Amino acid sequence: MSNYNGAPPPPANAPIPGGPMPQQGPGNRKTLFIVVGAAVVAVVLVVVVVLVWVLPSFTQSGNEGKSAPTVAASQSASNNAGRGSGDAPSEAGTPTGPGAGNEPSDGAVTMPEGAVALPQGWDALEGPTEIPAEGDPLFSKFVTGESSFQYLKAWDYDTTFGKTTDPESGKEMQQVAQGTKDLDADGISTAFAFFAESDEGKHGSDPATVKAAIKATQSKLAGASTTELTQQLVGHKCASDFTSSTPAIQDFRRGQAVVISFSCKSANGEDIQAINLFSVTPWGTPQRVGVSGHKSYWDANPGVFEKLGNSYRINRWKL
Repeated sequence: MSNYNGAPPPPANAPIPGGPMPQQGPGNRKTLFIVVGAAVVAVVLVVVVVLVWVLPSFTQSGNEGKSAPTVAASQSASNNAGRGSGDAPSEAGTPTGPGAGNEPSDGAVTMPEGAVALPQGWDALEGPTEIPAEGDPLFSKFVTGESSFQYLKAWDYDTTFGKTTDPESGKEMQQVAQGTKDLDADGISTAFAFFAESDEGKHGSDPATVKAAIKATQSKLAGASTTELTQQLVGHKCASDFTSSTPAIQDFRRGQAVVISFSCKSANGEDIQAINLFSVTPWGTPQRVGVSGHKSYWDANPGVFEKLGNSYRINRWKL
């Protein structure tokens, strides 16, 4: 800023207001010219400083104040575009079956573009709490565009275990399975998990219709004879002592399923313990999942049977 603080003080011989005017000689006139000239120079310097420095500074400050919101708005638009384009992790990319634990990111992830939202009402279902912990390295998942189900990562024997059918139509369902490399006397993995589905969207996405389809499955299985029921279930070969729980509808994370647990003895007298889930996803697709194994295996791996049986989970959206 300028250091100019006004005109210079008057000379010592300046006239006193109201007093007599002194006679001006040649020396006095010269002094007056010097004083007036200095004042003019000072004024010119002030004008130059104002034009060259002060005014541009104010102009620059005003322009900066106007341009800042434009930059911020551009950054916000760019960020929103990224979220809208599906940059957030998807359900399939980051599976969130029951093995995903408490889902700390639930509600914080934007649904990918093109995905189908979960119909209303299903998100309120929490499901069992005895499930594999988030990120537990012992577990892996079967993952589809609508749901997931877990198995032990050590189960790397990929095959199918028995015929899987839709209990309503009798139609064979596409099945995948993982089990132990160790086989029993019947040539079946000592323990395994399976996942099957068919007829995508068969029952539509109306919650009432989907729940009615699940209820119809429960009623049909509850009314089946032991022989008919064993033909519906997927598990190890039962030779004797077959017993099962009453088919019951249970809540899982964002979905429901008819649950049947059963046990029996194999041909060489070994105890078998298994569980099957019959479900219809919120988007109307029939699915079946389950685990089966020799009781000796479950006893050697405590808690695994329960965690796997509880691990069925519906995705937050359909891909």
